[in-house]
Amino acid sequence: MSESANTLFLRLSGPMQSWGTASRLQLRRTDGYPSKSGVLGVLLCAMGVDRADAPSALEPLVKLEMGVRVDRQGVLDWDYHTAGAGYGIRQAKGGIKYTASTKEPETLLSRRQYIFDASFLAVLWGDAGTVESCRLALASPVWPVFLGRKCCVPSEPIFAGVGSYEGPKDALASQPWMAGGLSFGEGERIPLGAYIEHRPGTRPPENAVLVHDVPRTLLHPSHGPRWVIPDTVRVPMVSPAVVAATSAGRRRVDYASPQWKTIRLERLTHDNELCVLCKSPAVEVHHVTYENVGHEKVEDLRSVCNNCHDACTQLEYGRDLRLHRVDPADPKQRDTILRQVKKLITGRRLGRRRRIMESARAFTTDFFTDSPGAVTPQGVGGNT
Repeated sequence: MSESANTLFLRLSGPMQSWGTASRLQLRRTDGYPSKSGVLGVLLCAMGVDRADAPSALEPLVKLEMGVRVDRQGVLDWDYHTAGAGYGIRQAKGGIKYTASTKEPETLLSRRQYIFDASFLAVLWGDAGTVESCRLALASPVWPVFLGRKCCVPSEPIFAGVGSYEGPKDALASQPWMAGGLSFGEGERIPLGAYIEHRPGTRPPENAVLVHDVPRTLLHPSHGPRWVIPDTVRVPMVSPAVVAATSAGRRRVDYASPQWKTIRLERLTHDNELCVLCKSPAVEVHHVTYENVGHEKVEDLRSVCNNCHDACTQLEYGRDLRLHRVDPADPKQRDTILRQVKKLITGRRLGRRRRIMESARAFTTDFFTDSPGAVTPQGVGGNT
């Protein structure tokens, strides 16, 4: 990798993220996008920098200008967090706090805000040597890296490449946005929200926001200010064909297309309309590979009954399979699929019993009110 690269790209994507710059006591909020202190904290973890050594390690990092692009905004919501359970938390004057009623060590309960299902592209722009040291650290991190808090695990590698650009905004605008199955024309651009750090030494624009998230030390957290400009960048789209070819997932099957209806009937006829696993009447056709979606061959499919199809699908979800799936015609997979079928049928029977019991309760006899001469709980006689 060339040391002339002056820009580091980081993909910050995961089920949960939290980038707090305005937390107060037991109420811990998050900003709507990654903070500079949080992103530099990711790099310090990758470098294995201890809290006591953070000031010297932070000195070159804080000079890097940062930009963040919102590829998927996510949803803000709350959860709670406990600290000190079983061993207590410390008082301001020192020592352990105890609950007055139980004399047990006190547990601290705090409300914490998170961003769910968001994805951001962050860039750090500046000195090429500093960028190279960050790249090496992310390539082989000393400590695990997180998205703001230890419970926020990234869903994909954070390191997303390096390059040379005129500034953070140019770098963010250069990277395509994966549109999935959306029908955008190749070469078109889409506007995405961004937050660009204003370069020190010049007057910030009127829409700039002053944010205190530049870390100085970690032993006793202290943060300096910087100006952040809310902006928009127009980024190139990736055509659906390219996404389908490069994605780790699979393309969707058009079950209404004449092609699918024809190949489905051909596979059912090939199997004499019997399930390849249990020989019950087949009502479904199961993909064992999605490599040829839209142009399936007979050997890509298997005829199955409802129970065997549901069992295969459940096994695939449990194993997070992608292109290549469970094959009900494979003798090596037979026992595993049959065990899953048994679990499925047992669960359905229990569910049916539960529904029968619940419906039966609605018709139970109330012996207090229906028995001759009885007195109801309200003190009204049943018969006179």
